[in-house]
Amino acid sequence: MSKFSTIFFNQVIIVSCLGLSLTCSAFAQDRNTANTSAGIPIEIQQRNDEIQKIIERSADAFQKGEELFKAGEYAQARRSYDRAVDIILEFNVDVRRDARLKQHYQKLLDGINLRQAMLAQQLPAPLPLSAEAKDELTDAQSAQLAKQAQKGTGKNPGDPNYVPSPLDEVSKLNLTEDERKATEAEAKAALEAARVDFGFKPNALVQSWINYYQGRGRSTMEVGIRRSGKYLSKVRRIFKEEGVPQDLAWLGQVESAWLPHARSWAAAVGLWQFIPGTGARFGLRQDYWIDERSSFEKATRASARYLKFLANRYAGNWELAMAAYNSGEGNVDRAIARSGYADFWEIYQRGLLPNETRNYVPNILATIIISKSPERYGFSVKQDAPVGYDTVMVNNSVDLRLAAEACDTSYEYLVELNPELKRAMTPQGTLYGLRVPGGRGKQLQAWLTRIPSDKRNSWRLMTAQNGDSFTTIAKRAGVSEATLSAINGGVEPKGGQKIIIPVGSNVRTVASVAPKGAMTSTSSAVGGGYTKVIVYTAKSNETLSDIAARYGSSAKDIAALNRLSATTSLRAGQILKVPTRSK
Repeated sequence: MSKFSTIFFNQVIIVSCLGLSLTCSAFAQDRNTANTSAGIPIEIQQRNDEIQKIIERSADAFQKGEELFKAGEYAQARRSYDRAVDIILEFNVDVRRDARLKQHYQKLLDGINLRQAMLAQQLPAPLPLSAEAKDELTDAQSAQLAKQAQKGTGKNPGDPNYVPSPLDEVSKLNLTEDERKATEAEAKAALEAARVDFGFKPNALVQSWINYYQGRGRSTMEVGIRRSGKYLSKVRRIFKEEGVPQDLAWLGQVESAWLPHARSWAAAVGLWQFIPGTGARFGLRQDYWIDERSSFEKATRASARYLKFLANRYAGNWELAMAAYNSGEGNVDRAIARSGYADFWEIYQRGLLPNETRNYVPNILATIIISKSPERYGFSVKQDAPVGYDTVMVNNSVDLRLAAEACDTSYEYLVELNPELKRAMTPQGTLYGLRVPGGRGKQLQAWLTRIPSDKRNSWRLMTAQNGDSFTTIAKRAGVSEATLSAINGGVEPKGGQKIIIPVGSNVRTVASVAPKGAMTSTSSAVGGGYTKVIVYTAKSNETLSDIAARYGSSAKDIAALNRLSATTSLRAGQILKVPTRSK
C-alpha cells in the first residue's frame, strides 16, 4: 500500500463505516426481507425476484470495488463501481418507478460520490500526500464530505459544473391533447419534405412532437438550433467518416442540448450522454484527470461507433438503434423477444420500453425533420459560430490559468475548449492535446519553453504596469527579487510586458494591483491595514472564514472586495481576491 493509501485510509475508514457500510448493510437487509409477502400474483413475484437478483449482482460489484479501493487500486475500483451502476441501468425497468431499485441506485451514487469527493479533496496530483495536506484532512472535513455524499448531490467537487441533461425532462413530458392531434399522413409529408438521409416509418407521434416544438417547446428548439452551430459541422464530418447517417448528428440536441457538461440523473455525461460503462466500452478515458465523455471530438466518434454497432445489431433499423442507444441493447432485445416484432412502433404500442425511450425516438425524429427545414416550421435562428482552435501537445501538467495568460484569452474560454479536463489542468505524464484559441498555439508553446515542466501547474504570468520593477513586483508577489529577475532574464520589465511569477499552485498575484505605496484606496475599501492582494482559487467545501483565517484577513473584508455576502457558499475553483498583510 502506498504512503497515500496508508494516510488516507487511516483517516477515512471511519467515514466509510458510517456511510458506505450502511449501504452494504441495507443491501443485506434487502436480501433478507425480499419475497416474504404471501398472496402476491406469480408474475409480480417473478418480477420482484428478478429485481432482487439485479440488486444483489449490483451490490456484489460495488463490494468488489470497495475491496479494490481499500487496496489502493483506484482505476480498477472505478471499473467495478461503474459495473455496479451499469447492472442497474441495463435492467428493463425505469429505476425511478421502482422503490427498491431507486433506493439501491441512490445508495450506489452516494457511495461512489463519497469516494470521488475524498480523492478530489486530497489529491492535487496523483502523488503521496504532503504533511501539510495530511494535516488538512480533519475529522470534520471527512464528515462533511460524507454528509455531502449522503445527501445525494451527484457532484464530484473537483469536476466541472455540470448542467442537467434535457433527457431528464423528456422522460417526464406528456404531450397535450392538442399536440396529439396529428396524422400519419402529416408525418409522411413532413418526412418527404425533410429528405432525411436514413429511412424510418412515418408515425403520427412524430408529427405530435413537431407540434410540441412549434408550441410550448419552441424555446427549447430555438436554443438547440443556435447552440448546434458550435459542433454540428465536426459531428457531421465524424459521423460520415464512421459510416453513420449525418442527420443523426441531431441526437446531440435531444441528448444534451449541445452542452459538453450535461449530466443526467443516471450519471450519463457529455454531448452524447455516455454512462461510465458504455463510455469505457467505446474507449473513453475516465480517471482523476480526464473524463472523455465530455470531449466533443472523442465522445462524438465513440457515439458514432456505438450507433453503427447498434444499427448492425438490428439489421440497419435506425429507430431500434436509437432506442437501444437510449435504454441499452438489452432492453430492446428483450422487448423484441417479448413482442415478436423487430419494429420500434410495435414495441412502443405494447409498452415494452421505458417511458423515456418511448418519448426519445419520436422526439429525435421530429427534431431532425425541423432542423432540416427550420423555416418551414417557423424557426429563424442564427447558429453560433463553429468552435475553432489550435492544438498544443503537452506531456505534463499545465494549469489552464497559466495557458490563458499565455494566450491572452480568458480562463473560462479555455475551460470551454477543453471540457474533458476535470481539474482545469492537463494530466501528468500523459500526452494531451490542449486546445487554445485559433492562432494562439505558437504563443503558448513559446511561453512553455521558458517555464520548467514541473512548474507549469503552479507558476503564472502577469502583465507589468507602468512604473513597475522587479523590486515592486517581488514585494507584491511575495517572492525573491533575485529569483524573479533570474527567471525573467534580468531585464527590468516595461509596462504591458508579461513576466513569469513563480507562485504556488493555489495563489497568484493580481496583475493589476497597485504597488504598496498606492494601496490606500484598496485598503480602506476592505478595512485597512492590508499591504497585498492575492488571487486565491477556492477548494471544495471552503468558506470565506477558512480563507480569511489562512491569510490573516476577515471574511467580511474578503466578501467586500469580491462584492459577495459574508455567508456566500463558495464553489470549488471559484476565483477570489484576498487582502493580506505582508509578514
